[in-house]
Amino acid sequence: MRVRTGMAVTVLLLAAGCGSGAMSPGADPTDSAAASVGVDCRTAAAVSGTDVTVTAADNGRRVCLGRSGTVRVSLPGTPAAPVTLSGTALAEVSDHVFRGVSAGTAVLASAVPACSSPAPPGGVRCMAVVAWQVTVVVR
Repeated sequence: MRVRTGMAVTVLLLAAGCGSGAMSPGADPTDSAAASVGVDCRTAAAVSGTDVTVTAADNGRRVCLGRSGTVRVSLPGTPAAPVTLSGTALAEVSDHVFRGVSAGTAVLASAVPACSSPAPPGGVRCMAVVAWQVTVVVR
C-alpha cells in the first residue's frame, strides 16, 4: 500500500511539473479567430513571413505564413519531442520542418521540458514537460 501511495504522489508531482503551463504574454487561449481561415494576419502575434522558425518562446502564438513558406520548429531537448500536425494548410517536409501547401489553418503541437537547466551531478532530474502549441495561418 505504501508503494502505491508513493507512486501516486510521484505521478501527481510530475503532472504538476517544475513550471507552469502558462501561455506567452498576449496570447488568448479562448481566441477562436485563429481557427478561421479569414483571420487577419496583420494582427497575428510575433512572426510573419515566408520562412519562419518557431521556438519554445512562441508557445500559444499565431504565425502567418505565405503559401510554400517554411516553418521550422526548434524546441529544446535531446532529442526534441516529436511535433504533431493537425489541419491541411501545412505538410511535413522533414522532422520539425513544415511547408505551407494551401490557404487555411494548421496547429503544430509538441512538448517542451518544464525545467530549463539540467540537474547538477548527483541531483534530482526534472522530467516534467509542458504542452506547446503554435497556430499557423497560411495565406
